[in-house]
Amino acid sequence: MFKVLKIKKTRAVCVLIMIFVFAVLSLSEHIPPKPVSKTAPDTDFSAERALIHLQKIAKEPHPTGTIQNEKVREYLVEQLNLMGLNPKVEHSNYSSLFPKMLIGGDIYNVVSKLEGTQDGKAIVIAAHYDSVQHGPGAGDDGAGVAALLETIRALKASTPLKNDIYFVFTDGEEQGLMGAREFWKRSNRTQNIGLFINFEARGTKGPSIMFQTSKQNGGMIQEFAKATSDPVTTSFLGNLFQIMPNDSDMTVSNELGIPGLNFAFGDGWTGYHTPQDDIEHLDLRSLQQHGENALNMATHFGEIDIDHLKKEDYVYFNLFGLVIHYSYYWVYPITGLILLLFIGSMVLAVKKKWISIKGIGVSLLAIVISMLTAALLCVLVWMGVSALWAKPMTLFTGAVYDSNLYQFSFLALTIGICMFIWNRFRSINQLEMTFTAMLFGVIFLGLSSQFLPGASYLFAGPLLVHLLIIGWQLLRNRVEQSESPSLVLLVTLSCLPVMLFTPIISLLFTFFPVALTPYLMIVVVWILALLFMQIKIIAQLGRLTTPLLVGIAVILLGICWFYTSPSPDKPIDSHLLYVMDQDKQQAKWVSTRPPDNWSKQFVESDSTTSLKDILPFNYDKEAWTGNAPLEKVHFPKVAVTQKKSIQEKRKIHFRISGDQNIQNLYLMIPNQRIQSVKVENESSQVPSNMKTFYYKQNGIPKNGLNLEIEIIGNQPIQITFAAERFPYLPIRTKRPNYLMTSGLFDESMFIIKRFTY
Repeated sequence: MFKVLKIKKTRAVCVLIMIFVFAVLSLSEHIPPKPVSKTAPDTDFSAERALIHLQKIAKEPHPTGTIQNEKVREYLVEQLNLMGLNPKVEHSNYSSLFPKMLIGGDIYNVVSKLEGTQDGKAIVIAAHYDSVQHGPGAGDDGAGVAALLETIRALKASTPLKNDIYFVFTDGEEQGLMGAREFWKRSNRTQNIGLFINFEARGTKGPSIMFQTSKQNGGMIQEFAKATSDPVTTSFLGNLFQIMPNDSDMTVSNELGIPGLNFAFGDGWTGYHTPQDDIEHLDLRSLQQHGENALNMATHFGEIDIDHLKKEDYVYFNLFGLVIHYSYYWVYPITGLILLLFIGSMVLAVKKKWISIKGIGVSLLAIVISMLTAALLCVLVWMGVSALWAKPMTLFTGAVYDSNLYQFSFLALTIGICMFIWNRFRSINQLEMTFTAMLFGVIFLGLSSQFLPGASYLFAGPLLVHLLIIGWQLLRNRVEQSESPSLVLLVTLSCLPVMLFTPIISLLFTFFPVALTPYLMIVVVWILALLFMQIKIIAQLGRLTTPLLVGIAVILLGICWFYTSPSPDKPIDSHLLYVMDQDKQQAKWVSTRPPDNWSKQFVESDSTTSLKDILPFNYDKEAWTGNAPLEKVHFPKVAVTQKKSIQEKRKIHFRISGDQNIQNLYLMIPNQRIQSVKVENESSQVPSNMKTFYYKQNGIPKNGLNLEIEIIGNQPIQITFAAERFPYLPIRTKRPNYLMTSGLFDESMFIIKRFTY
């Protein structure tokens, strides 16, 4: 008896180790390579050499329209000139009408060309050099810019390529893809460019992932598979980013139908758009992989004909260092084949009385109960944890400190729930449970084939392997062995589900908020049901397996609670700005967050209003206020250079000039009086349903800004202007180091002035 028990436990340990090894192998492909030394050969990419550039680029925040942004631009031009590329600075004053407001920007793209040896379509490799106002942008997107500079150096040390490559450093990405839109406005660019490759970041570490392509990506994916040496990619993410509202510079090229590849690293979300997006927090391994991707893409696509990259879309994913890919045309035939195999296997199993309809029904009930219980319990746990301590540790970007611990606690809890519930259904046999899991898999496969074909491989691979092996056993009348399956069988059935889904779950943990993790547990339950043979064997480790898993979940949550206190390493959000009304000679402290222990000395908890009532900006958010001292500051010069009256309409021409201390300018005109607006040479018609017109200008050009508005009626009209300066040092220097700047307008000074015309 003891010998049998020992054999069962040994078998269970072997299965557990096997699953762990598969998971580790699949995740090992997501570990970025070690940084290459600056003494490496000139033709290699070196993160240490790129870091020299990054130290200049990410020294301080450098948003569009600031002196700091100009310094970064001058550095780029200097370095490109030193490498012999003769860069051009393309200046424009961008403006675009959005549903709520008109947004403009003083934009300076830096464009350089690496000449090829042959004629043909050119390649664009791009990264944006502006940052948000709150962070120095080491990851977003200093790493991309530094990677491209080092890539250019390596290419210049190599044999010239056949195709021209434009290296484009765009401005104004953070303000609405301004630089990218201005770049593509230039004549003939859409006809002369055959491929757009973009480098981005949404964090400070993690693998550089090829996460998005343009449509009709078949030709690109075929060539990408040849070009890359260390791929991390999946068409599942590509499908997701097609339907998600996330934008990057590649959004513009996609709209124009230009073939494109988008790369980014996304771990270290807590550093995204915060002061912690600095060199200290940046993982140089991510920079290394970013650069290797850039160099590999340039050297490969620079040597091939890129005129015909558009082909039918492809399913693709990385596995064992390769990019597995096949056409969308195969998705429905594969789905149909799996459906036929499933129906045939199930009919055969029922006919031979190895499974029963009743057993399938019981298994279905067990899986559904497990899915609902796991999702609901994880939601409730997160709601409780968030209310007790996690909410203050959640940043304005949605990132949560120690998010992986919360997510792994949900994973442990889900496995424990499944083992507990399935142990209650003692009448379930392994084959019935496996067939029921495959039934769910066929449903998921059908849905993904229709709506997310890039994700269909996740279900098609495991289902096909299961159906072929189980179908073969059915035909050979060896199903009785499934009650005591061999280790070879268990290894074969475990391989694809674990190796395909482990990296996907890891990526989803990285890119999505913790609050969405409980719903991901529904898919986890399905994977566990598909691996029911293995789970049943692991349960033989003892009755304490389920309590142990629940205990692990509790311990992980306990660790999160223990380290929940804000600190310099884990600063939490704080918000404060200064607003001075020059006409009323009044000043206020304003915060869009409830007063914390520090900000309560500036704002009052019972003094609230809407931010729209304070600033001429269409952002209806609750704000807390408090009285502030008046500052001696100057407002930019606003001069009327020309007035015209035509019947019941007036045109007013403004000339706005300011110093370099003014980063942004805001304008508001109420009462549906404005019909059109012209910023420099860009004209926009204002929709008739826009009751109040709002305009934001990112950066005032050195030589001033020309603005023309067309107003309905001859009655006087009041225009409210607001000038924004940041950082406002009395806020920045007084804020404790366990708090950090967060969100729109934080650490800014606003000067408000009204003019009547």
